[in-house]
Amino acid sequence: MPTAITALPRRVAAIIFDMDGTLLDTEAVHRTAMRAAADAIGQDFPDALFLDLVGVHREENSRTLRDHFGEHFPIEAFYADADARFEALWRAGTPLRPGARDTLEWLADREMPMAIATSTTSPAAEERLAHAGLARFFATVVTRSAVERPKPDPEAYLLAARRLGVDPRDCIAVEDSPNGLRAAAAARMMALLVPDLVPPSADAASLAHAILPDLAAIRALIESAPAM
Repeated sequence: MPTAITALPRRVAAIIFDMDGTLLDTEAVHRTAMRAAADAIGQDFPDALFLDLVGVHREENSRTLRDHFGEHFPIEAFYADADARFEALWRAGTPLRPGARDTLEWLADREMPMAIATSTTSPAAEERLAHAGLARFFATVVTRSAVERPKPDPEAYLLAARRLGVDPRDCIAVEDSPNGLRAAAAARMMALLVPDLVPPSADAASLAHAILPDLAAIRALIESAPAM
Protein backbone atom coordinates (compact mmCIF):
# COMPACT_ATOMS: atom_id res chain seq x y z
CA MET A 1 0.00 0.00 0.00
CA PRO A 2 1.31 3.50 -0.81
CA THR A 3 2.42 4.90 2.52
CA ALA A 4 5.44 7.02 1.58
CA ILE A 5 5.05 10.75 1.07
CA THR A 6 5.83 11.02 -2.62
CA ALA A 7 5.69 13.96 -4.98
CA LEU A 8 2.35 14.91 -6.43
CA PRO A 9 2.04 14.43 -10.20
CA ARG A 10 0.40 17.80 -10.94
CA ARG A 11 0.04 21.32 -9.62
CA VAL A 12 -2.49 21.77 -6.83
CA ALA A 13 -5.26 24.26 -7.59
CA ALA A 14 -7.48 23.42 -4.59
CA ILE A 15 -8.03 20.94 -1.76
CA ILE A 16 -11.39 19.31 -1.04
CA PHE A 17 -11.89 17.62 2.31
CA ASP A 18 -14.35 15.06 3.53
CA MET A 19 -15.71 16.18 6.91
CA ASP A 20 -16.72 13.42 9.35
CA GLY A 21 -13.78 11.23 10.30
CA THR A 22 -11.41 13.34 8.20
CA LEU A 23 -11.52 16.76 9.89
CA LEU A 24 -14.00 16.13 12.70
CA ASP A 25 -13.47 13.15 15.00
CA THR A 26 -17.16 12.27 14.82
CA GLU A 27 -17.08 8.62 13.80
CA ALA A 28 -16.31 7.48 17.35
CA VAL A 29 -19.19 9.70 18.54
CA HIS A 30 -21.51 8.02 16.02
CA ARG A 31 -20.42 4.62 17.29
CA THR A 32 -21.18 5.55 20.90
CA ALA A 33 -24.61 6.93 19.96
CA MET A 34 -25.57 3.93 17.82
CA ARG A 35 -24.46 1.42 20.43
CA ALA A 36 -26.56 3.17 23.08
CA ALA A 37 -29.60 3.35 20.78
CA ALA A 38 -29.30 -0.35 19.95
CA ASP A 39 -28.87 -1.27 23.60
CA ALA A 40 -32.03 0.67 24.43
CA ILE A 41 -34.04 -1.73 22.24
CA GLY A 42 -32.21 -4.83 23.42
CA GLN A 43 -29.84 -5.26 20.48
CA ASP A 44 -26.08 -5.70 20.36
CA PHE A 45 -24.23 -3.41 17.97
CA PRO A 46 -20.91 -5.06 17.08
CA ASP A 47 -17.91 -3.12 15.85
CA ALA A 48 -17.92 -5.00 12.54
CA LEU A 49 -21.42 -3.74 11.80
CA PHE A 50 -20.53 -0.15 12.63
CA LEU A 51 -17.45 -0.27 10.41
CA ASP A 52 -19.65 -1.36 7.51
CA LEU A 53 -21.57 1.91 7.94
CA VAL A 54 -18.60 4.31 8.02
CA GLY A 55 -18.38 6.63 5.03
CA VAL A 56 -21.65 5.34 3.56
CA HIS A 57 -24.82 7.39 3.07
CA ARG A 58 -27.86 6.72 5.25
CA GLU A 59 -30.03 5.14 2.57
CA GLU A 60 -27.49 2.37 2.03
CA ASN A 61 -26.81 2.07 5.77
CA SER A 62 -30.51 1.48 6.40
CA ARG A 63 -30.35 -1.51 4.08
CA THR A 64 -27.26 -2.79 5.89
CA LEU A 65 -29.00 -2.51 9.27
CA ARG A 66 -32.09 -4.34 8.02
CA ASP A 67 -29.92 -7.06 6.51
CA HIS A 68 -28.22 -7.49 9.88
CA PHE A 69 -31.17 -7.18 12.27
CA GLY A 70 -34.04 -8.29 10.03
CA GLU A 71 -36.92 -6.57 8.28
CA HIS A 72 -38.76 -5.88 11.54
CA PHE A 73 -35.91 -3.83 13.03
CA PRO A 74 -37.41 -0.44 14.05
CA ILE A 75 -35.11 1.58 11.82
CA GLU A 76 -36.87 4.93 12.18
CA ALA A 77 -37.01 4.73 15.98
CA PHE A 78 -33.40 3.55 16.11
CA TYR A 79 -32.16 6.45 14.00
CA ALA A 80 -34.26 8.98 15.91
CA ASP A 81 -32.71 7.85 19.20
CA ALA A 82 -29.17 7.55 17.78
CA ASP A 83 -29.43 10.99 16.14
CA ALA A 84 -30.60 12.61 19.37
CA ARG A 85 -27.74 11.03 21.32
CA PHE A 86 -25.22 12.03 18.64
CA GLU A 87 -26.54 15.60 18.59
CA ALA A 88 -26.08 15.96 22.34
CA LEU A 89 -22.60 14.42 22.25
CA TRP A 90 -21.14 16.50 19.41
CA ARG A 91 -22.58 19.72 20.74
CA ALA A 92 -20.91 18.98 24.06
CA GLY A 93 -17.61 19.06 22.20
CA THR A 94 -16.32 17.13 19.21
CA PRO A 95 -12.54 16.92 18.93
CA LEU A 96 -10.74 17.45 15.65
CA ARG A 97 -8.63 14.84 13.92
CA PRO A 98 -4.91 15.21 14.66
CA GLY A 99 -3.36 18.10 12.76
CA ALA A 100 -6.66 19.39 11.37
CA ARG A 101 -6.65 23.00 12.55
CA ASP A 102 -2.92 23.58 12.06
CA THR A 103 -3.08 22.15 8.53
CA LEU A 104 -6.07 24.30 7.58
CA GLU A 105 -4.33 27.38 8.99
CA TRP A 106 -1.19 26.52 7.01
CA LEU A 107 -3.18 26.12 3.79
CA ALA A 108 -5.14 29.33 4.39
CA ASP A 109 -1.90 31.24 4.93
CA ARG A 110 -0.89 30.10 1.44
CA GLU A 111 -4.27 31.14 0.00
CA MET A 112 -5.10 27.61 -1.06
CA PRO A 113 -8.78 27.34 -2.11
CA MET A 114 -10.58 24.76 0.04
CA ALA A 115 -13.97 23.07 0.01
CA ILE A 116 -15.91 20.34 1.80
CA ALA A 117 -17.55 17.33 0.11
CA THR A 118 -19.52 15.38 2.71
CA SER A 119 -22.21 12.74 2.91
CA THR A 120 -23.77 14.62 5.83
CA THR A 121 -26.89 16.60 4.95
CA SER A 122 -27.56 20.32 5.36
CA PRO A 123 -27.84 22.14 7.71
CA ALA A 124 -26.13 19.61 10.00
CA ALA A 125 -22.83 19.74 8.08
CA GLU A 126 -22.61 23.52 8.18
CA GLU A 127 -23.56 23.57 11.87
CA ARG A 128 -20.81 21.12 12.81
CA LEU A 129 -18.18 23.07 10.88
CA ALA A 130 -19.27 26.32 12.53
CA HIS A 131 -19.35 24.74 16.00
CA ALA A 132 -15.80 23.44 15.48
CA GLY A 133 -14.61 26.85 14.28
CA LEU A 134 -13.69 25.54 10.83
CA ALA A 135 -16.35 27.11 8.58
CA ARG A 136 -14.19 30.14 7.76
CA PHE A 137 -11.65 28.01 5.91
CA PHE A 138 -13.99 26.79 3.16
CA ALA A 139 -15.18 28.65 0.09
CA THR A 140 -18.00 26.14 -0.41
CA VAL A 141 -19.56 23.17 1.38
CA VAL A 142 -21.14 20.42 -0.74
CA THR A 143 -23.41 18.21 1.35
CA ARG A 144 -25.57 15.17 0.66
CA SER A 145 -28.45 17.59 0.21
CA ALA A 146 -26.80 19.18 -2.83
CA VAL A 147 -26.31 16.04 -4.94
CA GLU A 148 -28.50 13.35 -6.45
CA ARG A 149 -25.94 10.56 -6.14
CA PRO A 150 -23.96 10.16 -2.88
CA LYS A 151 -20.45 8.77 -2.45
CA PRO A 152 -18.98 6.55 -3.85
CA ASP A 153 -20.34 8.44 -6.85
CA PRO A 154 -18.00 11.38 -7.64
CA GLU A 155 -20.83 13.95 -7.94
CA ALA A 156 -20.05 15.73 -4.64
CA TYR A 157 -16.38 16.13 -5.50
CA LEU A 158 -17.09 17.26 -9.04
CA LEU A 159 -19.61 19.83 -7.80
CA ALA A 160 -17.11 21.16 -5.25
CA ALA A 161 -14.47 21.58 -7.96
CA ARG A 162 -16.98 23.29 -10.22
CA ARG A 163 -17.96 25.73 -7.49
CA LEU A 164 -14.28 26.50 -6.89
CA GLY A 165 -13.74 26.99 -10.62
CA VAL A 166 -10.91 24.48 -10.90
CA ASP A 167 -10.20 21.35 -12.94
CA PRO A 168 -10.91 18.25 -10.79
CA ARG A 169 -7.61 16.74 -11.90
CA ASP A 170 -5.80 19.64 -10.23
CA CYS A 171 -7.52 19.04 -6.88
CA ILE A 172 -6.36 17.09 -3.87
CA ALA A 173 -9.18 15.17 -2.19
CA VAL A 174 -8.70 14.08 1.43
CA GLU A 175 -10.70 11.14 2.78
CA ASP A 176 -10.76 8.77 5.74
CA SER A 177 -12.92 5.93 4.38
CA PRO A 178 -12.73 3.54 1.41
CA ASN A 179 -16.14 4.67 0.19
CA GLY A 180 -15.08 8.31 0.08
CA LEU A 181 -11.78 7.37 -1.50
CA ARG A 182 -13.64 5.68 -4.34
CA ALA A 183 -15.59 8.89 -4.94
CA ALA A 184 -12.44 11.01 -5.01
CA ALA A 185 -10.66 8.62 -7.37
CA ALA A 186 -13.69 8.48 -9.66
CA ALA A 187 -13.54 12.28 -9.85
CA ARG A 188 -9.93 11.83 -11.08
CA MET A 189 -8.55 13.88 -8.22
CA MET A 190 -5.27 13.30 -6.40
CA ALA A 191 -6.82 11.23 -3.63
CA LEU A 192 -5.22 11.08 -0.20
CA LEU A 193 -6.33 8.70 2.53
CA VAL A 194 -5.91 9.52 6.23
CA PRO A 195 -7.49 6.42 7.83
CA ASP A 196 -9.68 6.79 10.90
CA LEU A 197 -11.59 3.73 12.15
CA VAL A 198 -11.60 1.66 8.97
CA PRO A 199 -8.23 0.24 7.86
CA PRO A 200 -7.80 0.41 4.10
CA SER A 201 -8.14 -2.74 2.06
CA ALA A 202 -5.66 -3.42 -0.70
CA ASP A 203 -8.31 -2.49 -3.28
CA ALA A 204 -9.07 0.83 -1.59
CA ALA A 205 -5.42 1.60 -1.03
CA SER A 206 -4.71 1.15 -4.72
CA LEU A 207 -6.93 4.20 -5.42
CA ALA A 208 -4.95 6.52 -3.16
CA HIS A 209 -2.01 8.60 -4.28
CA ALA A 210 -0.77 8.24 -0.71
CA ILE A 211 -1.94 6.94 2.66
CA LEU A 212 -0.91 9.42 5.31
CA PRO A 213 -0.49 9.05 9.07
CA ASP A 214 -2.25 12.33 9.81
CA LEU A 215 -3.42 15.55 8.18
CA ALA A 216 -0.16 17.36 8.92
CA ALA A 217 1.58 15.14 6.35
CA ILE A 218 -0.34 16.95 3.61
CA ARG A 219 2.06 19.89 3.93
CA ALA A 220 5.02 17.95 2.56
CA LEU A 221 2.96 16.85 -0.42
CA ILE A 222 1.89 20.43 -1.18
CA GLU A 223 5.47 21.62 -0.99
CA SER A 224 6.54 18.85 -3.38
CA ALA A 225 3.90 19.70 -6.00
CA PRO A 226 4.82 21.34 -9.33
CA ALA A 227 4.46 25.12 -9.36
CA MET A 228 1.20 26.70 -10.49
